[in-house]
Amino acid sequence: MTTATLSDEQKIRNLIDDWATASREGDLDTVMDLMTEDVIFLTPGNPPMYRKDFAAGSAAMKGTVRIEGRSDVQEITVNGDIAICWNRLEVDITPLAGGVTNKRAGNTLTVLRRGNDGQWRIWRDANLLGPPK
Repeated sequence: MTTATLSDEQKIRNLIDDWATASREGDLDTVMDLMTEDVIFLTPGNPPMYRKDFAAGSAAMKGTVRIEGRSDVQEITVNGDIAICWNRLEVDITPLAGGVTNKRAGNTLTVLRRGNDGQWRIWRDANLLGPPK
């Protein structure tokens, strides 16, 4: 099946998989291409994080940690060029120099926007990741 024949839902699921793979491999360029220029990330107790903040934080971690993410998509709703994804996410961040793995888990609600190039990208993301229960 070519990309052109994939459903919007499958394209979004592929984006989620691509994000996890790129994060695990430390491929910041790919991760950045999976979000819009005006992306905003919302996390509990923190101010909104913009694209430049995400890039700076990710660059600072490059080569110091390994990130492993697992997704369990609960729902994807597509309406025109906007989609909403509810996802149960688990993330392990392990220091490469050794030490304790920081484990986070919780729900995320992501709004994606289809660009003029036809590609889905993350536009808004709110996550409630905390210590796993």
